[in-house]
Amino acid sequence: MSASFLIFLAAAAAGNTAVSASALPVLEKDPTAMSQSEIRAFNKGRSVNDPDFIKCRKSEETGSLVRRTFTCHTISQWAAMERQGNQNARDAYEAMSSKSINQSN
Repeated sequence: MSASFLIFLAAAAAGNTAVSASALPVLEKDPTAMSQSEIRAFNKGRSVNDPDFIKCRKSEETGSLVRRTFTCHTISQWAAMERQGNQNARDAYEAMSSKSINQSN
């Protein structure tokens, strides 16, 4: 058997072990207050594309070479924050560009 066929078989077997959507736990706690083990248990059986999948992002703290902060939210929460941040940036740009146009007249 070729290696690619074996990989395909392994992927198909992994796909068959997925838990049904009704059997997955419901988010009852804020993801920022959950421990890593609670997040792993909550995400078990979920697809990475599931809106309730909890994703953590690591950011370095300013002024420290080693300290890192982890922020965890669901995929849908990250998307909402991204949309809001983009809207805030557009609003600020429009507010500043209209002022510079009015001042040049």
